[in-house]
Amino acid sequence: MREHITGAVQFVSNNRLKFDRPEQPISAPADAADTFGHVHKAVPQPPTKEVLEKLNTPEIKERCADLLSRYPEGQGALLEVLWLVQGVFGWVPREGIRWAAGVCGCAPAHALGVATFYTMYNHAPKGKFLLQFCRNISCTIKGAPSLISYVENALNIKTGETTPDGLFTILQVECLGSCGNGPMMLVNDDFATDVENDQLVMKPGTTLTQESITRILKWCYAHENNMPKHDVLGGVVKGHCGHPGAPGATAKPQVADYAPPSPVLNVKAEADEAGASLTWKGAPEFTKLVVEKKNGSKWEVVGEPGVKDKVFVDVAGKVGDVYRMIATSGERTAKPSKEAEATQKPAPVEEAK
Repeated sequence: MREHITGAVQFVSNNRLKFDRPEQPISAPADAADTFGHVHKAVPQPPTKEVLEKLNTPEIKERCADLLSRYPEGQGALLEVLWLVQGVFGWVPREGIRWAAGVCGCAPAHALGVATFYTMYNHAPKGKFLLQFCRNISCTIKGAPSLISYVENALNIKTGETTPDGLFTILQVECLGSCGNGPMMLVNDDFATDVENDQLVMKPGTTLTQESITRILKWCYAHENNMPKHDVLGGVVKGHCGHPGAPGATAKPQVADYAPPSPVLNVKAEADEAGASLTWKGAPEFTKLVVEKKNGSKWEVVGEPGVKDKVFVDVAGKVGDVYRMIATSGERTAKPSKEAEATQKPAPVEEAK
């Protein structure tokens, strides 16, 4: 910036600032996008009418109705509805995102944020066969970079590019969850390490090689016009009757105490002439504490300390009395703490004069 500024501040005194104006106006640096280009280039979008015609079909509407019935709020089905859109187009056009937002009853801006957050959604057209290679540490150690280079050379494209015939797109992604078969590749939604009986397969212990990749590419060329059909949601089971409260649903909501809070921990009791003093450790979500003392075979409530208290004193307590504490969090009640028998409180140590 020094080359742009020739003036200088002279002095500041009595709240008055004197500044020598530069001989030439200060010019702003060139815009980074103009210098280096845009990271995400604009993607031509299909016409709205074309998008809606492909999405507003009886089959898609039936799938959406089934998905929406699974959640108390429609927004819960947004990820799956977006996946349906991608199943139709192979990517999620902006009008498809807007349509999904309308189906799920949420704002289009929210749906756009979700669709751009998760990397499983494509925002530009891809080839008929999307080859996704894991580049994470396990696959990298086992030779993924050399296999990726082999495929790039075989198809004459780089990672992120699509072949001119629109058949293949190569992507490098993070862990695909099949480290035991690494290096790993997905062909569209199928794991593939080889071809067997005219089908993509991934048998336990098998891994990609240059030879098996060649066979997979040949399989793709052979199935260019008869690609196997997939259920984009992995075969969602219908007839579940929806979430608790949905019309005809048989599912029951969880009872309030299905997950009780943690019990009171480290209960200790020490007695002296002032009674029995109890200390403990409790969770911050406790809303109520009860102290009980054993009387024969029964337990009697002797006090309710505050949830932020650190000590409780039972003035009638003595050595040998047995205590326990029970915590409540909202409507949920924890199990009783371990029993603590009151011991003699040590006499205070006098400081030497």
